[in-house]
Amino acid sequence: MNLEHLYTAVELVRADCTRDRHRHATFMRTYPVLLATARAPAPDATAAFLRAASLAYTWVPQRLRLEPGHLSAAVEAFETALALSTDTAAAIAHEGIDAIAACLSSVAGASRVLHLANPGLYPMWDEEIETFRLNEEPTPYHMGQTRHYVDFIEGIRALSGHPLFLTFHHDYCTAYQGRLQRLRIPPYPLTEPRVVESAIRELVTD
Repeated sequence: MNLEHLYTAVELVRADCTRDRHRHATFMRTYPVLLATARAPAPDATAAFLRAASLAYTWVPQRLRLEPGHLSAAVEAFETALALSTDTAAAIAHEGIDAIAACLSSVAGASRVLHLANPGLYPMWDEEIETFRLNEEPTPYHMGQTRHYVDFIEGIRALSGHPLFLTFHHDYCTAYQGRLQRLRIPPYPLTEPRVVESAIRELVTD
């Protein structure tokens, strides 16, 4: 990923360029509610995971399907993801992503659940993001490989070390807050993974 290319998304947000304005605005309005709900207290770890999985599938056309044989491992991985911090997560474990992906039969679905669990570490990832990264449409086999999602996570980490990343993050968030204000949506912060993912979607849909 190229920071200079991502930087062009700042102007798109400032200009409020989006094709599906109503759907996009609805997502912007509900996104902080999804995050808050996913991280609210739950009766137990299984309930917390099932709630996050249900919320994650609110914004995708696919139906939520759980594989019961992988549920306990997915719950454990979800608990681990909740507790991770940027300081303790030196490397994202494939096993945790694999466990949730096996339960949902989808790596992209796992990315959404993990983002709700820990938005500061896990970005949302799907065919749209991977098409941007590859400059071509990925195959279903490609999308089923956890390593490609991990590549995206590590790419964001590498990007965050760029000397201009903090400036990009600030400028993008400022432009995004301006969009929220125009839509009369209360402001909310964006994590580094969310900023990069959001910028990519702006460029893809431009």
